[in-house]
Amino acid sequence: MTILGIETSCDETALALLETREKSGVFECRVINSLVHSQAELHSAYGGVYPNLAKREHQKNLMPLLEKLLEPLYGNDFMEKNNGIDLIAVTEGPGLEPALWTGIVFAQELASKWKVPIVPIDHMEGHIVASLLESDIPQGSWQRLKNLPLPAIALLISGGHTQLININSIGDYEIVGETLDDAVGEAFDKVARLLGLPYPGGPHISLLANQARDQNIQSQVKLPRPMISSKNFDFSFSGLKTAVLYAVKKAQESDQFTDEYKKGLALEFEQAVSDVLDAKLRNAIQKYNSLSIIIGGGVSANHLLRQTFEKTANEFDIPIFLPSKHLSGDNALMIAIAGALHDKSSYSTELRAHGTKRLSVK
Repeated sequence: MTILGIETSCDETALALLETREKSGVFECRVINSLVHSQAELHSAYGGVYPNLAKREHQKNLMPLLEKLLEPLYGNDFMEKNNGIDLIAVTEGPGLEPALWTGIVFAQELASKWKVPIVPIDHMEGHIVASLLESDIPQGSWQRLKNLPLPAIALLISGGHTQLININSIGDYEIVGETLDDAVGEAFDKVARLLGLPYPGGPHISLLANQARDQNIQSQVKLPRPMISSKNFDFSFSGLKTAVLYAVKKAQESDQFTDEYKKGLALEFEQAVSDVLDAKLRNAIQKYNSLSIIIGGGVSANHLLRQTFEKTANEFDIPIFLPSKHLSGDNALMIAIAGALHDKSSYSTELRAHGTKRLSVK
């Protein structure tokens, strides 16, 4: 089976082509190509994603991206006939509804023209299955998904979500904890703005924090670790962001808002986030007797967080599955893989944009 994946939930326009097969009763896949067009530079002027701009850019970029994906394989007439694509997998949510609609409408148009079915995919499930791909296998090579000991616990951390998910099997999920306000990636972006750093903020905060470590700079402020001792698995990062705001204002008023101060504050913020996420993850592992860990979402690219979670996995003596750099952010390959794992009963041409879609039990 050849699957076209389409992802337009936020500010990345992404398409991917995936081939799958069963060999000796085991699912195998090979990545034909995966393309991502980032809009981050355009949205940086707004300090975050501007939904109508994202929608416009998706509409502008989807067809050129499809041409780049298919023309080298099928020639100039790639739109005129079905060249062997068997299924279209498209993100239906969660995400920005204007952006989601562009991908859904595009998928419906292609499905109608090529006479192929569509499978709607939950963006967060995409992040879960993305971590099961081998990252060091060359593109075009057949591979099997990594074996996932169950039950597993997934920590999904991105610009729009912070969730802990108990996984009984692929397709059978239970959200056991989530953010009550800002997502962790959103908190990174807002704190970056307070420090005068560009959007997206995560990589820039991480850079300052690493400089603080290298230069042995300590933070002059101790930030809170919100809800770290709460009895549930929910998160809150709004208060942490507010604490940074007060620290910045105080430093500016006393003329202490120097580059060194910013580095120390970035270090403390990153460590506070790491402490909270790791504490919740550890508690969830214990409660749900998790036999493995999945980390997904764009914030999973953060070096400190990856180190912290790997240490936790080692202490519990369970495997951890982390996405490669390409698969940590939004991409269509994860959508195609999720589509490949769905059965035919989930195929549908009646799609709608689910801005607040939630993973659920099978």
